[in-house]
Amino acid sequence: MMLRPVLTIRPNFALALLLVCLALGGTAAQEVYAQEGEGFDATQRRLEQLKELVAADEEKLSRARLRTRAGLQELDRLNREIALRRELVQTYQKRREEMELIRDSLQTRLDLAEADLEKLRTEYGSRATHAYKYGRTHSIALILAAESINQMLVRVRYLRRFADQRRERLQMIKAATTYLEEERERLEATYRQTDDLIAGARAEEAELQKAVSERQGVVSRLRRAENNLQQSIDEREAAVAEVESKLASMIAASRSRSTSPSGVDLTGPFQENRGKLPWPAIGVVREPFGEIVNEELGTKTPNPGVFIATSPQAEVKSVFEGTVISVDVMIDFGTYVIVQHGEYHSVYGNFSVLYVGQGESVVAGQSLGRSGTEAEPKGEGLFFAIFKDGQPIDPAPWLGRP
Repeated sequence: MMLRPVLTIRPNFALALLLVCLALGGTAAQEVYAQEGEGFDATQRRLEQLKELVAADEEKLSRARLRTRAGLQELDRLNREIALRRELVQTYQKRREEMELIRDSLQTRLDLAEADLEKLRTEYGSRATHAYKYGRTHSIALILAAESINQMLVRVRYLRRFADQRRERLQMIKAATTYLEEERERLEATYRQTDDLIAGARAEEAELQKAVSERQGVVSRLRRAENNLQQSIDEREAAVAEVESKLASMIAASRSRSTSPSGVDLTGPFQENRGKLPWPAIGVVREPFGEIVNEELGTKTPNPGVFIATSPQAEVKSVFEGTVISVDVMIDFGTYVIVQHGEYHSVYGNFSVLYVGQGESVVAGQSLGRSGTEAEPKGEGLFFAIFKDGQPIDPAPWLGRP
């Protein structure tokens, strides 16, 4: 229940209560009631407001569940993309291993080709050295040593074919070496490209994993919001049930006469029940009505009511049926409630817990809240006063036996 801010100026409590009661007494009070309606109507409006809040929370919960479902779908999509990226990385790694095998095979072939080329170069070097030392006499001598012209021609063709074969083999080795070099460079380029693809896929996987973590955080927050909304709905539904029960009690109470919790019948208007009103709380009077004298300081302070010492958070009950016309906070007396009974007003102060709100109708013996604790301005107890036409009167003669 929302309370108006505590006054920053320390007022005289008796004067403040007097002004409140005068302001709400007589014609002004009737105007207030005409504007706010009876307590039953106020409770009915409160019930309708609670139901509207429940409906609004249920709509919010529905939207929150849709957002959570969308978040989970996005999370599933991200997980699928991560699985795809991991599969791509594995495929790239397998492709890289295969290319390493091809590269090793090409390197072996290149080494063999280079060995053959080196062998040919060595042989040509030997022949060049031999030719330098002996010139062409060796080949000519071989030809001239033939026993016939046919044999001579055969030897010439042999020597020519031998030279042509060596030149062809040398060219083939050079071409093969060039091809292998080009193939190896191409594989190296593909190898580097595959490494880049693997690095890119891993980077994408890391980004997706980051997105998954963020999405999981969003889903967690959405689920917490769902839980909070559900808890709010449960609390409001409980409040609806409580208000409905209160309405039923008010209807039942309106059909019967007001009876005090002690069993004393309270008949007629407020003023006809002098000396029969039930005590608002179980306790003893610690501060009486009238002037309170401070013997140490020699000061006198007017007390418009009585202060009843009670146990901490004792139950506080209304002494008569009426309407709550004011709920507020005052520095000296903490949270207080004013209940109107025709031309009379009962005042209860120093609450630690409050159960009623402005505009509510109450019956005799109905719980208004709990009395103070050491944390309240007046400590453990309850302030109680009775006003008639805005003037405080001694409440003690109005109360029955405790």
